[in-house]
Parts: sequence; C-alpha cells; structure tokens
Amino acid sequence: MRDVMTTALDVTGLLLVAAGAGAAVYPVIEWAALAVSGAVVLAGSWLATRQSRRKGGAS
Repeated sequence: MRDVMTTALDVTGLLLVAAGAGAAVYPVIEWAALAVSGAVVLAGSWLATRQSRRKGGAS
C-alpha cells in the first residue's frame, strides 16, 4: 500500500510541476506551452524508468 501511495504522490507532484512550467511560459508562447508541460512529463517518466532499471526493477 505504501508503494501505491508513494507512486500516486509522485505522479501528482510531476503533474503539478508540469502545470506550473506550462503556466510560467504561457504568457510568452501561449498554447504552445502545452509542449513544455508534455516535455516535463516525458522527462519525469524517462528519469523514473532510468532509475528503476538502475535498481534492477522491471522496465
């Protein structure tokens, strides 16, 4: 149960960071800011996958 809660909090935090990054650049590039949010989510996913592989977890 602890792992599920930690994962849910990690996902929520990542989405909030992505939303914040998108909101920060929205005044400059308007709706293209969605690409910035998507890049933050992809980077977080990539880092999580990289760390799980380093620890020997399933991919």
